[in-house]
Amino acid sequence: MRILFYLPVITPWWFDAIVEPLIRCLAREAEVHVLAPVPWSGTGIGERELAACADLPAVRWHIFDGDSHPSMRTDAEDREDIVEFVQALAPDYVLCRSADCETVRRFPGVVRHLMEGGAGPLAHPTSWIVLQHEPFDHGLMPELDPDARAELDHLFAPVWNALCRRTAAGEDARRAFRTWAGIPQDRPMLLLPLEYEHEENFFAAHRIGAASNAQLVGEWAGAIDDSCFVAVTIHPLNELHSDNSAVASAVAAHGQRMRLIPTKTPDGQSTTMLLARDAQGMLLGDSKVYSMGAFFATPMLRRSRFETAPWLNSYSDLGDFLPAVADGGARAAGRRDARSWFAFHVANNLIDPKDPELTPAALLAHIDRPVDRGRWDAGLARYRAAAPEHFE
Repeated sequence: MRILFYLPVITPWWFDAIVEPLIRCLAREAEVHVLAPVPWSGTGIGERELAACADLPAVRWHIFDGDSHPSMRTDAEDREDIVEFVQALAPDYVLCRSADCETVRRFPGVVRHLMEGGAGPLAHPTSWIVLQHEPFDHGLMPELDPDARAELDHLFAPVWNALCRRTAAGEDARRAFRTWAGIPQDRPMLLLPLEYEHEENFFAAHRIGAASNAQLVGEWAGAIDDSCFVAVTIHPLNELHSDNSAVASAVAAHGQRMRLIPTKTPDGQSTTMLLARDAQGMLLGDSKVYSMGAFFATPMLRRSRFETAPWLNSYSDLGDFLPAVADGGARAAGRRDARSWFAFHVANNLIDPKDPELTPAALLAHIDRPVDRGRWDAGLARYRAAAPEHFE
């Protein structure tokens, strides 16, 4: 069995926390190859990563250092050469961390994207992942027979009920939060959660609309009049590590219509989660905040080049979305569908790369058997161990 890791946009953290453990797991039983460019713009494979795997002599590294290596991240100039190389290699499976979706669609074998497993308000280690057909297909779930769905709902009930209790708030608490956040009470509030913006994030090439977050704020401000108030939040990593002055200035230019909200309340709660709970609507691209909208049954508008599950009931046209929000009749995800999706996500899909019990067969089963009732108990048990507070 031959497995290829194709990693044009691998970051050091992703390599250490996720990919190296997966390489070690699969190398126990498979012929493992790694194809990636040399380091550039915070991504790639260099001496550091090679040294970390020096004790795995059977792993075969194919590090591309040609002049066009930067283009591997989003739109490979040497795409034909890459495709021909992979076709000659003939892997059985390809695990990708690539923002260039077109190239990997032409690879032989079974191709899956390594993507973040986060789905707020669930809480688990950030290194947990899911395997997806496309990077930002959101909310997809196969049709389950009634017995399987009932079993999932039963298994997940303790998590779901605890989540509902932990995220519930009375009217006084909600009013206090809106007062602290400076959100007016006289009109609908829309949440705009800005996505991660950094030189290492090449996935931003897929966004629809303005290229930068500051420009995106201006774009939405030009499309939404003052009948709605827009609460803007910055991605937590951007608040920690980036200069967000351009975004702050863009929001401030629309003073009475928008406000930039800190990512945490004074007592440490996620403001994006609280806003998703209280908003009358959400404006999304490829942000994973959609799961919060689904959990709280908050109407969503999503602009994306990727697939959105029908059960999310999201809008794609602002002209349809705003009037529905204004009159209080906007459609949203159903609670039963949301519960089943969260249950399936936890029990069936989540992978802990550092799980000592993870075997090559168990990892590849997520590809070979997309629905497997045999792993549901273990999935819930793993989540219980990682997030005991959700079972209180």
